[in-house]
Amino acid sequence: MVPFVWTEAVGCGEILPPMVNSYLAHHNFKLHVFGYLEDLENLPKSELIVPVVVGEDNKFSENEFGKAFAVELQKAYKNGHQGTGLLWSRIILIREEKYLIHLDADSVFLKDVLSPLMIKLQSGFGIVGTRRPYRKKATSGVIKGYRKILFLFHRDAINTHAFGFNREIVKMFNSTQLINMIMGRESSRIKARLFPVHDFFDKVSFFISRKTSIYYLDSPNQNRSGSHSHFGDFESSMISFSAVGSGCNFYKNPSTETSPSYKDFAISSYALYSKYLLGRDLGIETLKSDYLEGLLKNLDTATWTLRGKG
Repeated sequence: MVPFVWTEAVGCGEILPPMVNSYLAHHNFKLHVFGYLEDLENLPKSELIVPVVVGEDNKFSENEFGKAFAVELQKAYKNGHQGTGLLWSRIILIREEKYLIHLDADSVFLKDVLSPLMIKLQSGFGIVGTRRPYRKKATSGVIKGYRKILFLFHRDAINTHAFGFNREIVKMFNSTQLINMIMGRESSRIKARLFPVHDFFDKVSFFISRKTSIYYLDSPNQNRSGSHSHFGDFESSMISFSAVGSGCNFYKNPSTETSPSYKDFAISSYALYSKYLLGRDLGIETLKSDYLEGLLKNLDTATWTLRGKG
């Protein structure tokens, strides 16, 4: 069964080449790339790469991503991840494939990451990816008060940089409901306090896990709680950044509303990505990560593998 595989680089198309070229080196499924026309102009030419131009009338999904949607999306992106929530909800509602797989546009692939996801989805799991720890987060000292108590007993969610899920489990929701779930919103402050989430898409992960089952690809066991590791087989198949697309947008649009700490982190992450993968020094302090820099210094961009590892 062929999945629908997508990524998005709306307003930050300059980050795409490393992701797309490394994807082509290791995969045979079509990758749908969402963005504005200027974001997609320099995509590598391949029958596996399907550009979806947001804001132009085209034959893709009966113009569901045409001019009217672009106006709505531009407004949503002024509030950070709300734009991504809107885009993902539209994809979930209009696609007909049973399995949807999302890959972050700031990832570099060193091996095939789709097959491990598809094997578990086709075996019956409703959502598959790596752990987004809750109990571990609660014991880290970052989460305080009532949320800490709730997180201590909460199951882990799924990271969204490379994951897949069964669309049929959530296709009954309308657009507003889906956006709110993706964004982690509740209908009242009381519910928000009773059912807090840590990050983007977690409410959807939890809904799916209650209806069927969840699989953590980076774990030696499938316990409700555990740790996320970069060193398992799945995570070692890619170099995963965080918030590079957001950082690119913040760099170009400083007035975008978000928390100052997240903005600083995202811009420093973009600066690191730009330095090593785009060949452009932004003149900004880069994210401090010995782990990422070690991988990037050892990356062979001719084969999209790590030197000495094939």
